[in-house]
Amino acid sequence: MDKGFVNPEVAFIDSTHVKANANKRKFGKKVVRWVARAYQKQLEEEINAERAENGKKPLPLKKESRREIKESTTHPESGYYVKSEREKMFAYSYHTACDRNGFVLGTIVTPANVHDSQVFHKLFD
Repeated sequence: MDKGFVNPEVAFIDSTHVKANANKRKFGKKVVRWVARAYQKQLEEEINAERAENGKKPLPLKKESRREIKESTTHPESGYYVKSEREKMFAYSYHTACDRNGFVLGTIVTPANVHDSQVFHKLFD
């Protein structure tokens, strides 16, 4: 940074999936808490504040939900990844922030079934 190569004023953030060294036929099922978006509660509160200002009734807040996921017995830190035409597999997501020169500013690795929105704020900070 002192030499001017790294410039964190602009950050490009994306993720990619990397296949885990896990047998996709060896798994257990477990129920976990599921959050669609990290900012869901904040978004709903802002919408309801605006509705109140306009004399409308507030929308009901979404309740915490749970879902069943597959957990690898050979590589439990990975997440089961399913995307349209691609093969179903256990994988990881590598979330990375880079500057305009391609220097990595930060990275976070999560199971592949963790949505990008759940990691964005932590990586951005």
